[in-house]
Amino acid sequence: MMPDSMLDPKARLRQKIVGLKIRHARTEAGLTLKEVGQALGLSTGLVSEIEFGQREVTLPQLEVMALLFNVPVSFFWSEDPIETPKRALPTIEAIALRQRIIGVLLRQARTEAGRSQEDAAHLLGLPVSQIAQYELGESQVPLVELETLANYLNVSLDYFIDQGLPFAQTNGHLTLDELARFSELPKEVREFLGNPANLLYINIAMRLSDLSADTLRSLAEGLLEVTY
Repeated sequence: MMPDSMLDPKARLRQKIVGLKIRHARTEAGLTLKEVGQALGLSTGLVSEIEFGQREVTLPQLEVMALLFNVPVSFFWSEDPIETPKRALPTIEAIALRQRIIGVLLRQARTEAGRSQEDAAHLLGLPVSQIAQYELGESQVPLVELETLANYLNVSLDYFIDQGLPFAQTNGHLTLDELARFSELPKEVREFLGNPANLLYINIAMRLSDLSADTLRSLAEGLLEVTY
């Protein structure tokens, strides 16, 4: 995470503006610092520091707060008026899973842009090991750093918002409540679903689930005849 002292004036101002918008949306939603902290897994003091622009905030944290406050996540960096999207149940596990997805997308964007981890580290003034942790989802990427990397890699911030695991029925991507349900699956199931090499088997299972019991029985009998 980039120390606040290393942020340029523009980034510091950006951080303070985001903090003010978080505070505005929270008070409009009638929520306390404690309630927001419980949803994010943070202390009341840390949430307060985010609102005052003294602490960096990450995209997954903003996504959870957007759901809590009933505002679109873009509200925090745009001039759009507050809207009321569908509310979902955020969880700390969903934040962790979302951060891993962002790490994968970050690595993909960096690779496609022909940049190395060393290039990204030099840009942010961080050790290469920190970039590696970001890409593995082992460390959360502050929003200011994610924006800087997005600009550097010629992708928009929406690239990290719109992309996701392609199993949901809403806009083709997972929502946070769907991520939460995914995170509750057994570890071996999550690993199987998260492996692109298993996509064929997943598609087959989805197609089989649409077949009637009689059709499945006929297929099973046919397989037994071929086997024996």
